[in-house]
Amino acid sequence: MDNTLSSYRLRPFKNQDHEACLAVFDSNVPKYFAAEERQDYALFLEKLPGPYFVLENERGSVIACGGYATGRDDESIAVLCWGMVDRSLHRSGVGTKLLTERLRRISAEPHFSIVKIETSPHSRGFFERFGFTELGTIPDGFAPGLDLVRMELDLALASIRRACPELEIHSVEPIGSGQNNVLKLVNSELIFRFPKYKEGTTRLKHEADLLSFIADRLPLDVPQPVLCCLDDEAIYRPFISYRKLNGEPLEAERLQQIGDDAVRRRLAGQLAGFLRHLHNMNLDGLYKGELRTFDPYAEWAELYERIQTKLYPYLKPEARQWTDRYFGKFLHAKSDSPIAPALIHGDFGTSNLLYDPDEMRICGILDFDEAGIGDPAVDYAALRASYGESFFKLVLDVYPEVHQLMDRVLFYQGTFALQEALFGLENGDSEAFHAGIETVNAGG
Repeated sequence: MDNTLSSYRLRPFKNQDHEACLAVFDSNVPKYFAAEERQDYALFLEKLPGPYFVLENERGSVIACGGYATGRDDESIAVLCWGMVDRSLHRSGVGTKLLTERLRRISAEPHFSIVKIETSPHSRGFFERFGFTELGTIPDGFAPGLDLVRMELDLALASIRRACPELEIHSVEPIGSGQNNVLKLVNSELIFRFPKYKEGTTRLKHEADLLSFIADRLPLDVPQPVLCCLDDEAIYRPFISYRKLNGEPLEAERLQQIGDDAVRRRLAGQLAGFLRHLHNMNLDGLYKGELRTFDPYAEWAELYERIQTKLYPYLKPEARQWTDRYFGKFLHAKSDSPIAPALIHGDFGTSNLLYDPDEMRICGILDFDEAGIGDPAVDYAALRASYGESFFKLVLDVYPEVHQLMDRVLFYQGTFALQEALFGLENGDSEAFHAGIETVNAGG
């Protein structure tokens, strides 16, 4: 970046910037703005719909301004508002700095997936260089003689193109959204995972490191990162990508349709064998800090406190009483039931267990976003909750050592609805929140 530009500072708009911003506007009339738009801009500055910024030079003078707002009907859309650079500084890099800073801030808010703008034909090429595509043009849309060009930027797609300039993109298909990530399938072979929440980048970094470490040490296929773009300061979205694994999720309904006991036993053996390898893996120094500070009872006590503080206002009195008894019994057993730490998957449910219907076998395990140091009983609780008690008995037949964990398996399984509701409340996921609350209040 030019040394002069590096000394420029972007800061939030203040009321005293009003006249300076209007001066920047005036410098762009009539080529970039129509004179009759000035009043609209002045009213906009008096009642901002979202973050608005000014760019100062080294003398503290306002040389550019611009902001963004949330789309009126869609909270996943960010709309760029009234971006402009003093006419004397066009083509100096100031406009690039202003747009870059705005896109960086928009990208830092993971609920945004699309950025839209209405601009003039004079600025269309500038936005195209950042990945914006034209949606249409309205002749005289701003004023007589000044057309309105509608453009948008897909943040995920722009991230992929920026990080993989040699990748020819033929198709992009949304393939679902988990609790923490949004997934896109590119060219029917590459999975790209984008975090939904601000802390998601750190989680993806941990996941990429873990997958690289364990990929060749397990009896079933797991994703192997082929590209990681995990810069918190990047203009666009952080992500990890890996090649799509074969198979389809082993949903509970599909498992129930398998009437061959030998096949069901084989599936149980594969899943139990995978968890046995994972839980007994030599971590070779990985997770040193977590192993040193491992205290699962403290973690569950902290979870219980959050449930009391945040969820109790939404729970029926009998549901609160049940929760108190349930957690009280578990936490009271701390001294009698020490828990040995192990590497766990953390989300060992149906959507992450891949099944090959032709060969009738488990062929891969997905989504290590929740993986880390924990209690192996957590993974078995998820498995039992996913497929029911009868299938879980087959797991116990193959791996009888799990009998020793059953008290904790049953406890953890009983907390899943509470955890779902708490997750939804803390992360603004109303569907998860209501589903969890309804289950707990119904006594399920």
